[in-house]
Amino acid sequence: MNKFLKRAQELEASMKSDRHYLHQNAEVGFDLPITTKYVMDRLQEIGLEPKEICKSGVTALIEGKKPGKTYLLRADMDALSMNEENVLEFASKTNAAHNCGHDMHTAILLGAAQILKENVDELEGNVRLMFQPNEEAFLGSKAMIEAGVLDDVDVASCMHMMLDYDASNYACAPGFFSSSCDGFKITVNGKGCHGAMPHLGIDPINVGMSICTAFQQLVSRETPPKETASLTFGQFSGGNTPNIVPDKVVIQGTLRTYNAELRAKLVNRMQTIVKSAGEMYGTTVEYEVLSDVPSIYVNPEMLEEVKTYLSEIEGLTLANDNFRITPSDDMAFISEKVPTVYLLLQARVKDNPYPHHNPKVLFDESAMTWGAAMHAQCAFEWLRNHK
Repeated sequence: MNKFLKRAQELEASMKSDRHYLHQNAEVGFDLPITTKYVMDRLQEIGLEPKEICKSGVTALIEGKKPGKTYLLRADMDALSMNEENVLEFASKTNAAHNCGHDMHTAILLGAAQILKENVDELEGNVRLMFQPNEEAFLGSKAMIEAGVLDDVDVASCMHMMLDYDASNYACAPGFFSSSCDGFKITVNGKGCHGAMPHLGIDPINVGMSICTAFQQLVSRETPPKETASLTFGQFSGGNTPNIVPDKVVIQGTLRTYNAELRAKLVNRMQTIVKSAGEMYGTTVEYEVLSDVPSIYVNPEMLEEVKTYLSEIEGLTLANDNFRITPSDDMAFISEKVPTVYLLLQARVKDNPYPHHNPKVLFDESAMTWGAAMHAQCAFEWLRNHK
């Protein structure tokens, strides 16, 4: 049996304990005091010297006894600002919930950290651990990069819990792997008036509808048929009375695509449409950028190497090697700096059909042993082969 998988199985109870504590104490964004302290305490128990390099951003270095390069392993730690509806012995005690699996990401990396620390005599280089806050708002990665988490780092990898296959499976894809995410907020400033005298005002609802229709045309008429683009509105609000034209409408949404050139074109067109709508209707329309996240780029050569290393873990199955995802992740900013691999660790629970970010979602904890072994195997073998 692969020695890292064997050790991960021995650490299963420890990883479950870590996961349960983090799950019960779910926290959001950059405000992760309980999570940060717990992770730092656990890293110290393992024999490392963790540092909080930005608010709730924790890093530690596992130094091999042999010289070499530096491999970064990343786990996001933040939860979602929502409740969960499952009856669990370790249910969240806060107003947040780990309905995206980040508690398991963190527990897995703690397990991998212990395995790698126990093997420092054979480790040919260094492994930097990155425990990241605020992935859900796409802000934590940038904060840690600015604080120096990538200093002297040669390559990076991470994983995310997925629900498409049973545990002991993983998926991946080379190239542009996740969709970009351009979140926007549009404020249409109209002129309120009596509903019976609309000519005395400027109807922001009418202006907003025109903008929404024009935005959808960007997908149906300006996006090449072979490309993928998704433009979704999550808010269109204004007014609260049937006989009053409101003075303001707020529209929020996201644009997602994989193609960087197409993304730039569509964002530019969206801003042009907003500006032109204001001029056409004789009012002002404001465009605010809420998020600006590129697609994660998975380095094809590094991925092929990693797949070879993972094939040495008995029982682990590559279920799909061309599996791209539509959600976004700020690991994208790291992939712009160093060669990066992103793996999808499967954790489907039978008879639980709920997706990520659903209050009833469940994840199979047995996936954590596979995840810890995968992290350790990837880092150890890549460093051994890149002296």
